[in-house]
Amino acid sequence: MDWKELSRDESHQMYDYYCDSDEINCPDQYIPLREDILLLFSNALNRIGITEEQISQKNNSYQLDLFFGIKLYTTLNQKYGMDVRLASSEGVWRFLSVCVVPDLVAKRYGKDHPDRFWKKSKRLWLRVLWWYIYLSWQGSEDATIETLKENSTDEILQLVDRCGRGGYRVDLYRELMRKNGLVEIAERRKNQLFRKMMVLNTARVQVLEPELTTGGNRGYVETLYNYFQ
Repeated sequence: MDWKELSRDESHQMYDYYCDSDEINCPDQYIPLREDILLLFSNALNRIGITEEQISQKNNSYQLDLFFGIKLYTTLNQKYGMDVRLASSEGVWRFLSVCVVPDLVAKRYGKDHPDRFWKKSKRLWLRVLWWYIYLSWQGSEDATIETLKENSTDEILQLVDRCGRGGYRVDLYRELMRKNGLVEIAERRKNQLFRKMMVLNTARVQVLEPELTTGGNRGYVETLYNYFQ
């Protein structure tokens, strides 16, 4: 796959063009990818049992992010050669967002959210979904879904937004998500537990290395959880 990138200025122009015209300027070589992504989106809606008009209702938006996101992640990786290096490029995600499937971003957020199309790296919808699944991966699609199924969009925000100076600590974040998935849902919601764990983790990793603590990443995560008991 010859991955194209867009600068911020180019992305802004393409976003404005799409908003004004509703026309999708997808290059011919990207049409198979567009068709695949459209099918993944449609399949996710069917799996949840909702229509496009119901995406914003109740917890439907998170369920869409989860089931569409996990198929987007595996399809981009396995069929189109996406990897961490490419996924780290804002330009790649801007191109996908404003040239390949801007209509899907609009269906999820509406046209009046430029942050989700091109403006802010940590808000680009497709990018956020890929990194959410990557940082939460539990070895298979089914195991990852089982871990993430009771989450909300707040967990996505807390996980993907908290990138340290050295980048994401992938193994640690996957362990954090594994632990979070084992906690009773009522406890998670009542105490905003995951948010608190991420805030505490951000502070602690400034002064210690989780992998070098007793029990490694798993032992470290247990101490974070026990702190709030």
